[in-house]
Amino acid sequence: MAPELGWVWHPAERNQGFRHPADMPFQNVSLAKSAFLEGFRGPRLARISKVDILEDRPGNRCLIAERGETREVCRSMTIHFGEGLLLLQELEQMRGQPGHLEASWFNDELKGILNKALGKWNTRRLSGTGYVDSMLLRSAVTGQKVTDIDGNEHSYRRHIKEHERLDLVKGENEGSFFRMKDIIGYIPPWEAFHDARCGFYQDFYLVRWEHSSSQVDCAATENGSAEEPGASWEPDECVPACLDALRLAAKTNWVKACRAREAQVKAVRRTPTVSPIGMAALGMAVRRTPTMSPLGMSSRGTPPPAAAAVRIKRERPLDVPAPPPAKLARKRRDDLPLERDVVHSSIGHYFAPEALGEFALSQIRIGWPTKAEEYPPGFSAASPPGLCSEACDCMEDNRRQKPEETFKVWLEEAPEDSARGAAAHGAIEMFAQQGQLLNFLMRRGSVSIQHFLQPAQQGRLPGKIGEKAAAHLAASINRAMKAVLGEVPVGSLIGAETVRVPSRTFLPESVDYEPLRIIASPMKLGARMPDWIRIKPDDGQISVSRQPSAFE
Repeated sequence: MAPELGWVWHPAERNQGFRHPADMPFQNVSLAKSAFLEGFRGPRLARISKVDILEDRPGNRCLIAERGETREVCRSMTIHFGEGLLLLQELEQMRGQPGHLEASWFNDELKGILNKALGKWNTRRLSGTGYVDSMLLRSAVTGQKVTDIDGNEHSYRRHIKEHERLDLVKGENEGSFFRMKDIIGYIPPWEAFHDARCGFYQDFYLVRWEHSSSQVDCAATENGSAEEPGASWEPDECVPACLDALRLAAKTNWVKACRAREAQVKAVRRTPTVSPIGMAALGMAVRRTPTMSPLGMSSRGTPPPAAAAVRIKRERPLDVPAPPPAKLARKRRDDLPLERDVVHSSIGHYFAPEALGEFALSQIRIGWPTKAEEYPPGFSAASPPGLCSEACDCMEDNRRQKPEETFKVWLEEAPEDSARGAAAHGAIEMFAQQGQLLNFLMRRGSVSIQHFLQPAQQGRLPGKIGEKAAAHLAASINRAMKAVLGEVPVGSLIGAETVRVPSRTFLPESVDYEPLRIIASPMKLGARMPDWIRIKPDDGQISVSRQPSAFE
């Protein structure tokens, strides 16, 4: 798999043990007391850090790269890059608001990553509506160990079964199970994570209880709802898998309510639409208003009227053709031909640094990456020397080199002062002794203090007979390949599989390299290549368009 951006969970504080933010403290009194009475859950329990997910590995594990170091973690320890951005956006928006758990680890670095993503997608706010619709509508964000209706166990994520909704059978209160009537609300995990009534990274549902529990005002409880008496917010882990139809209905209603709210904002505010974000990444774009949250229905607000029009600007539909590609220049600005690419002959280049001006060249350091997260996925700074600092100007080549840039300290040390130098000196001495012993090397420059080794020019070298035999064999193969190419029927190349000219065959024996370009020309001086045959200059691929006549 290609490297992709993502996030990995860490303990909120470096000196504390890790506990997954979705884990509920079942049958553990001390953890339950710490979580619900002391508020040690949500962002006070775990934080996220940006990583590169390099590859998936067996056992539901993956290899990640974080700040230049690679390690293997469980896949459940990571979340989607867009999902993490939505979490950061929620933490920033609700900072200091009552009823929400504060994240002390939300620093300027994370805020910079969020702002950089907003600038990249040319939007002022990310929408969770499209993300839920495309990524979570049929996927449950749940607890550590849950069982679906087929008896299969899952951890933290599972697929929601699409079966017909069944009428609820009247149940009985028994032990820790209570009768419920319906699911009437939904909160995505990035909102539930820092909500004081939830505090765990799971899907949360507003459950309306059956009589007599429906008569109890749950607003005073830690997960009660002030808007709906007799209802409380429950994590996905506590909702049985047989109620997947209710899960799907609750999420669908939440998405519809969010879109209706966005349409209502559009009708009231009349603000221009921001650029959309891809469905696979973060969903539809929304418009921002200071008085109404576009994240949709949740415990913080009520849905708009059902009659509100729904008009959401989406990404380009599949049935709409893509815009034409950008036109490429065929000549330079001074009307001369482009500089041909060394490897791909169909590509040309033109670069005139003098046209940029001294000021533009002096600004090159502004966009130079100085942090590990600013590099593209799968890439990092060379080490040594490591990341550039804010004041570093090593990337500018329109200045004279500094004294410290003209040598490498780890190579310039005297041999007696470094193990590397001593090892290199010993290897050279051993090679010189072997060369003099086998008479294929001479030591020169002892008087002039230049000290260099020179190959011996007299006597028979070891393996000389084998080298001559290999050279004769290679020459015979070259002649045979030339003969075969001369006898290939032209008609057999029409519509045939890829056939390439072995370019090495046409090089002299004294030339030991691979050609960069192949140019075909007729043997007759001044003649032109026929129009029915083409040879690609980059790889020598032969293509024949038609059967030539007998006179061609």
